[in-house]
Amino acid sequence: MVSIIIPAYNHAGYVAAALRSALAQSHPQIELIVIDDGSADQTAAEISRVLAGCRRDLRIEFIRQPNRGLAATLIRALALAQGQFVQFLASDDALFPDMTARMVAAFAGAGPEVAAIACDGYVFDGAGRDHLPFSALHPWPVGRNLHRELQVSNWLPAMGLLYRRDILLGEGGIDPEQVYEDWALLLTLSRRFRILRIPDRLFLYRQHASNISKDADTTARAHQVLCARYPAMRAVRDWKQALRQGKLSGALAGLTPGNLDLALRFGLRLLQRRLLLAREGRSWSAGRERDGKAGGRVRIGPGCVIGRGAVLEAGPGDLVLGAGCRIGPGARLTAGAGLSLGAGCHIAAGAVLGGEGGGEIRLGRACLIAEGARIAPGTVLGDLTAVGPGLAVQGTYPAGTWILTQAAGICRGPSAAAEPDCEAGVSAL
Repeated sequence: MVSIIIPAYNHAGYVAAALRSALAQSHPQIELIVIDDGSADQTAAEISRVLAGCRRDLRIEFIRQPNRGLAATLIRALALAQGQFVQFLASDDALFPDMTARMVAAFAGAGPEVAAIACDGYVFDGAGRDHLPFSALHPWPVGRNLHRELQVSNWLPAMGLLYRRDILLGEGGIDPEQVYEDWALLLTLSRRFRILRIPDRLFLYRQHASNISKDADTTARAHQVLCARYPAMRAVRDWKQALRQGKLSGALAGLTPGNLDLALRFGLRLLQRRLLLAREGRSWSAGRERDGKAGGRVRIGPGCVIGRGAVLEAGPGDLVLGAGCRIGPGARLTAGAGLSLGAGCHIAAGAVLGGEGGGEIRLGRACLIAEGARIAPGTVLGDLTAVGPGLAVQGTYPAGTWILTQAAGICRGPSAAAEPDCEAGVSAL
């Protein structure tokens, strides 16, 4: 069984999405532990409303408490957990429906030295701006010593981890003194255990103005507490600050025999992130591309990037894009004989797929369609598609589980009910 723990604080506008995504998990054995940590808004009322409408047979614990802080809330929730595995979900994020099932399956082949498994996901702001895979912003490092790599930075997504509960508790659980309690936990676990990863993109990490990482005072205090436990991390912070200020001599002055490897890891991480973002930015240049052969086919390989404002027209032929492609803002793709996108593609805000006289459009599994994208009627959308807010998807599509960011009036088609709900196979976020 998997214990899904959701701490909630002043997220009335987001918590319903988080809860519905947890309740929509395809894994048959889950329990849900939700604690409202003294919210001053309508968060608790939203939680009660969503849980009251739950038709699934599972153990649910919902607790309201005076504000104690995140670490104390997680400690209380862990004490209530009964699952073999534990998963933490912030009340402003969301999970794809088969995330838990895939993570548990990954553990089936892992040895006893594995304490946690991580996956990839999408950074999602819900405001129509460009989205990126989480791994493009926080790449998995090339070094093998994860404990030392974690002293450089934390690239592991809190909502994208599944832990073995016995190991987590055996290593001391959540440190009540830490602000970045997830980072501290990973540093502790990585001393003696392994953390594996799978490449699947299985969560939505929502960025907004009230994220803890956006609060300068909170982040400064969080790093101060971590540096007190791991002094070498202080040098890394000094290097980052010196480089931001353009003071290379200041960065070099902090080098010592004890942190030379961290300096190398830090430099490699900067290079790696720059290369990944550059790859995300490489694109099919804006302009018009045509296939002049009647009935011809245009094929574009996996992982391609169609740039901002690009126009791809396959004429009477068909247009086929491989898995993991990225359709940039304002790009337009049309094909008379049909348009197919592979699994895991991202369609950015303002992109247009199909048009008058175009053939059938098919999207693969687990694609992400951002707010403001336009998808032609008749499109067949693959299972586990994530749909941005305010986007009307019209046409036929296979019955399956969905991630939506608004509950009403988005899905229309033969396999959808008038209002998206669990019975229609739809997880309405």
